[in-house]
Amino acid sequence: MNSAFGWINTSTDEVKESNEQRERLRDKLALHQWLARREVFQVGDGAVHCELYEHAPDSPILLFLPGLGTYCELYAELLGRVSEAGFNVVGVDMRGHGYSKGERGDYRVEQVVEDLQQVLDYLQQRFSGPVGVYGYSIGGLLAAALAERDERVKSVLCGTLLLTEEAPDFLHQLGWSWTWGSAMLFPSWKLPLKSVLDYDRLLASHPAREEIKNDPRLIYDYPLGTLASLFTYRSGVMQQAYDFKAAIIHGTRDDVLSIAYSQRIIKAMKHPFTLLPVEDGGHMLPWDDPVLLAGMTAEWFRKTLV
Repeated sequence: MNSAFGWINTSTDEVKESNEQRERLRDKLALHQWLARREVFQVGDGAVHCELYEHAPDSPILLFLPGLGTYCELYAELLGRVSEAGFNVVGVDMRGHGYSKGERGDYRVEQVVEDLQQVLDYLQQRFSGPVGVYGYSIGGLLAAALAERDERVKSVLCGTLLLTEEAPDFLHQLGWSWTWGSAMLFPSWKLPLKSVLDYDRLLASHPAREEIKNDPRLIYDYPLGTLASLFTYRSGVMQQAYDFKAAIIHGTRDDVLSIAYSQRIIKAMKHPFTLLPVEDGGHMLPWDDPVLLAGMTAEWFRKTLV
């Protein structure tokens, strides 16, 4: 389950990698000591892959939702460190991502919420603590969507939060409109994310940049149907306040989404959000500084769950 050789049929599209390739990536990200602690399980008739870092039966439950194109194993150090701080932490691979089954990159927001609710159903058979959700990058939108629909979620943390009601600029709005219109006709057509995100620049200073860029489990080409679901989703937090606590962690040097955007949407939302700035932090905080991010994450959830 944790490693493979040759052709791997963990999703509808086969993923080709070797033990050597997988181990080299884990070495560069220093994941081995953390992966030794994880417990793997599946929900949704085995379709959704989850990785649990257990602390204690009565500790709070934290769901972690990865960023676009990625999967939870890559965040093992962050998840393990947060778990050590007193939480039962569970990373979830969306359908079609990482080790989960499904067409590569293909999901809808409503389906993700249903899958996450099944994850919570499973976890609450084992653990009695309150529930929080941490969504990184596009995972922030999914975390808020779950909290809006499930009263079990008492606290949300977003590693940036993109809301389609408030586009960062006109070009984003134009691109979202094009994606929505194109997806109505060609939902399976794939858009190369490298055309809109400069991965070389985002990973330029990371020692594992080559291994990450060449990871066959990463998704660089997304079905238009997935992107249309994300970029037309209307968040309830724009319209009303809920019972859960919420915050946005945002680096002051984030060059994917500026911190000014978070400041703007916090003013526009009906639901109150706290802004947690990270001085000189970029967009790739989970890999750039997992120690700092784990500390901030644990502190937020201690205040709002414990």
